[in-house]
Amino acid sequence: MLKFVACHAMSWGSGMRRMILLAVIFILIITATYAKESDQDETTFNDFTLNIGDRIDVGDYRTELIEIQSLKDGLAVMRVSKVGGALDEQRAFLQNSANDFNGGAEGDGITLTVTDILDDQSAKVRVEYKESLGTAKKRTSERASRAPDAPILSVQKSFDKNQIGVGDEVKVTVTVKNIGTGQATNIQAEDLPPLPEFSYIAGYPPKIKETLNPGESDSAVYVINAVKEGSIRVPAIQVSYTDSKKNLKSNNSEPFNILINPKDKAELVFSLRPSGPIIVDGTGSLNISLFNQGKAPATRVEVEGEIRPSEGLEAAGLDKSYFEILPGTDENYSVQLSGKKAGNYTVTLRADYQGGDGAAVQEGMTEVVVLEREYKYLYLLLIIPVLIIVAWSYKRYREYKY
Repeated sequence: MLKFVACHAMSWGSGMRRMILLAVIFILIITATYAKESDQDETTFNDFTLNIGDRIDVGDYRTELIEIQSLKDGLAVMRVSKVGGALDEQRAFLQNSANDFNGGAEGDGITLTVTDILDDQSAKVRVEYKESLGTAKKRTSERASRAPDAPILSVQKSFDKNQIGVGDEVKVTVTVKNIGTGQATNIQAEDLPPLPEFSYIAGYPPKIKETLNPGESDSAVYVINAVKEGSIRVPAIQVSYTDSKKNLKSNNSEPFNILINPKDKAELVFSLRPSGPIIVDGTGSLNISLFNQGKAPATRVEVEGEIRPSEGLEAAGLDKSYFEILPGTDENYSVQLSGKKAGNYTVTLRADYQGGDGAAVQEGMTEVVVLEREYKYLYLLLIIPVLIIVAWSYKRYREYKY
């Protein structure tokens, strides 16, 4: 009896172990199968750049970019559908905001995100999905592309002079043209900041029409005056505007360099040429030339003369007046000199004039010599004693000869 019970217990223990072993193997098989299925159906994603009309196909899902609704607000409209008609929805997507369809990528559907809106015709889109749906592919639109209904403003800013000097007035022209295919509205020109090298006289800031249709243009002119010399970088002018969808846009002109030269001025130079030495009670002449070697006219020219010492030499007509002496030209005149007393005299001329950048002064001088008068009869007085000696010597010679 005991032997039977012992054998039965041993048999029951072996069966239990087999059952436990089979249960463990079953659990391992189920776990491995589930893990394999999980590994094969992980979530993945792809990024695509879509133009209007392009679409993304993944599994039975179709995603098409319909339009860019607002660049300013970051809104794009997309249509999502599923083969068989189980899903067909058109939705506005906010940039960087995920949108789930049929439970999203974590379920059996897809997740779409507009990651960037490039312009009014294109955007970057991310699609997330289970790998079991296959590989996402981009399909380019087969529809004929049409020009976008979008304005494009070209902006130009120019000066009417290539050479500018301090004191010059300059006309600045701003021209704006709509070279796009849509109407531009709320146009505003921002020509800032004012340049410190100029004073702004009239027409600033420039005003452009608020609305320009395709092909239309408008211009504005303002006047400035150069007040400081130097090399200047003229900044671009920015023009902002909106399209038909109230998207804010802007375009700039090209900056450029200009050189403001110093103000042109007159520069007078004297040339004084005396005829030579003058004897007391004699006369001579002084030829005077006044040449403008500057780049601006000399106006209201007043010439005054002075002789040092003030007595002994007289001059008639040293002072002169000229309304204008143009650049590269001269004025000439001659003065008669009279010697009254021997000596060396300095003749100084001073010209006061307006030289383009204010009052200016120029001086010129020369030396005039007055000689004592020579009396020739004095030489005769010296000859008389010589003649007497010669006559006496001749007389003595004749006396001794006989």
